[in-house]
Amino acid sequence: MNAQQLSRRHVMQLAAGALASAGLVRGSLAASGSDTRAKAIIIYFSRTGTTKGLAEAAAAATGADLLELTLKEPYADDYSAMTGIARSERANNARREIAAAIPDLSGYDVVVIGSPYWWGGLSIPMRTFLMDHPLAGKRVLPFCVSASSSPSGAWADVRTFCPNAQIAEGFHTTESRAASSRDDLAAWLKRSGL
Repeated sequence: MNAQQLSRRHVMQLAAGALASAGLVRGSLAASGSDTRAKAIIIYFSRTGTTKGLAEAAAAATGADLLELTLKEPYADDYSAMTGIARSERANNARREIAAAIPDLSGYDVVVIGSPYWWGGLSIPMRTFLMDHPLAGKRVLPFCVSASSSPSGAWADVRTFCPNAQIAEGFHTTESRAASSRDDLAAWLKRSGL
């Protein structure tokens, strides 16, 4: 191989690497191991659709896989009945049986988790998921939606249930700002490496 061929090959490799890092080429580059982007999944629970809207926006912004945690026994539609049940579950550290099929998470480098903020922490379904899947060795990016509360309890829950994960700074918004927070969410994901 002469210097001109080596130089041409080197230029092609540099160009392919630049395209891959810009997200313009995937497919064959991913198969050859040249694509260094982390494989990500967004796992969320949403009772009213607010967290779901943010999770879908996050998936659209990043190309990450998306999984909604559905329940074998959904919460009551009536808000008062639901809040009484969920508050009692939280006080008793109860669990909710997840109906959604959880994929093998070993192929994911990054797990983005989205949850409403309920009575000082993550929703019971998200807590249940994290108790069953502590995401050891994963990079975890949490986001939550609250009526108006500080998200500190949610971040504490993530640290408790994911003790061996690399936990990034979380993203928080309120229900009233959720729809207008999608650009902020996308910027947070980008700063977090997605």
